[in-house]
Amino acid sequence: MRILLLPGMDGTGRLFAPLQAALPPWLPAVTVSYPPDQPLGYDGLLPLVEAAAAGLDEFVVVGESFSGPLALMLATQRPPGLRGLVLCASFVRFPLPMPQQWRGLVRPWMFRLQPTWLVALVLLGRRGWGPLGRLLRGAVRSVSPAALAARARAVAGVDVTAELQTCPVPVLYLRAAGDLVIRPGCWELVRSVRPDAEIVVLPGPHLVLQVSPAEAAAALAEFCDRLPRPNHAQQPTRPQSRAGG
Repeated sequence: MRILLLPGMDGTGRLFAPLQAALPPWLPAVTVSYPPDQPLGYDGLLPLVEAAAAGLDEFVVVGESFSGPLALMLATQRPPGLRGLVLCASFVRFPLPMPQQWRGLVRPWMFRLQPTWLVALVLLGRRGWGPLGRLLRGAVRSVSPAALAARARAVAGVDVTAELQTCPVPVLYLRAAGDLVIRPGCWELVRSVRPDAEIVVLPGPHLVLQVSPAEAAAALAEFCDRLPRPNHAQQPTRPQSRAGG
């Protein structure tokens, strides 16, 4: 079993380093990175995600924030190795209280002028001043304003409730207790569409995989260990000594 990690708005995958270090050895991660200079929305990024999934025998896809809809789009393709889906601090519809007519007005110049220190504080809380903040600012600065604007416009028009309803595998929602970006209503919508979805609330701000990697890794490991396995699988996901007999 592997974890397929789909990154947030920056798309670099660099911010997954704390989580990857915290995952147990029996649950290695594969990280997808998005082109930093191409203005691609969800439809343009989906082939990259499909290509990454094609080489995996058994995996759970984790869509962080921006990439939650991409994880659901992948699930609708029913890749043979997919066993579960995790939405982390994410959404299935546009998550911000903004009038519909304003949503398509995002332009690259807005990302040239954005104060990255403020972005880090909103996404990381007090950790925005430390090493995680520097990691985030470096990741954001490595992506072109045109690419960031295209991703923001994609979020503004997204609606993957149908994909969530037909998702063929178990769903876990990881909510950040101190999230200033994703409102609790985003989870309420997930629960209304998929009453069987599970939720784990983790301590931390929006970038909770980075701030609370040990807690996030434990939640992912527990979810993966309970997933139904194909009939031909004879070995447990984790070492026998950890499986409790």
